[in-house]
Amino acid sequence: MESVDQVDSERLARFEAALGRLAAERESVTATLEALRAQGKTRTATYQQLTARKLTLKAALAPFEEEGLL
Repeated sequence: MESVDQVDSERLARFEAALGRLAAERESVTATLEALRAQGKTRTATYQQLTARKLTLKAALAPFEEEGLL
């Protein structure tokens, strides 16, 4: 049987991994948007979809940044 500390530790590790994936996705989306912008492709569907995804990620990560967790 797992101890409470071990369960909490594993849960925290999974949370941190998920938060890290969201932050990494935000960086990837930002880099892709910059590349598309450099190519003058700001009116493409891909650019618009990535902009929406970037805003969604920004909103999702904002509380964590406010608490100093990112």
